[in-house]
Amino acid sequence: MGALEYTDRMSDTESRPPIDAETLERLRRGIPLRMDARGQFTLGGDLVTHPRVLDAFRRGLDITEAGEHQLHIGDQWCYLTVEDCPLRATAVRVGSGDNAPLTIRLDDGRSVPLELAGLWEEPERGLRCSAPARRSGRALAVRFSNTAQMDLARWIVWDDGAARPQLDLHELGVAARLIPDAPPS
Repeated sequence: MGALEYTDRMSDTESRPPIDAETLERLRRGIPLRMDARGQFTLGGDLVTHPRVLDAFRRGLDITEAGEHQLHIGDQWCYLTVEDCPLRATAVRVGSGDNAPLTIRLDDGRSVPLELAGLWEEPERGLRCSAPARRSGRALAVRFSNTAQMDLARWIVWDDGAARPQLDLHELGVAARLIPDAPPS
């Protein structure tokens, strides 16, 4: 096939009618994209390793109102299977204001306030919270990395009489609170 034939075929492709909504939905659901419990992406069983692709994937994470995970790249998107939490907190730092005594650094590159009322410990799995998705602002689940848990440890107090650890931020002007072992309702 010569270059001219290829160009002609490309223009024919561009003139095709748009894909109907039902077909587009099947295509979006049919992409074998997964995120494992460690936050690694696989596509059709192959590990995604390119740093810029991983960065784009992490920045494109979202969730529908019904709770289905999505990945947006530009104007295109698809569904993906997430085995655990779509985001990870990689660090915890002192915040810059009264409304955010602590911030968390997320693996999608953002730093967001740690919502203390949403912090909880999943038994046998570690600390969790939620953070707003970049695109929709809906709450995405966040798993704390070991490093982030160690950062937060300086404010965690175990009282021998308490069944649960406390988060004690009195030095930041916040009253101590128990860290529950169930998500907030």
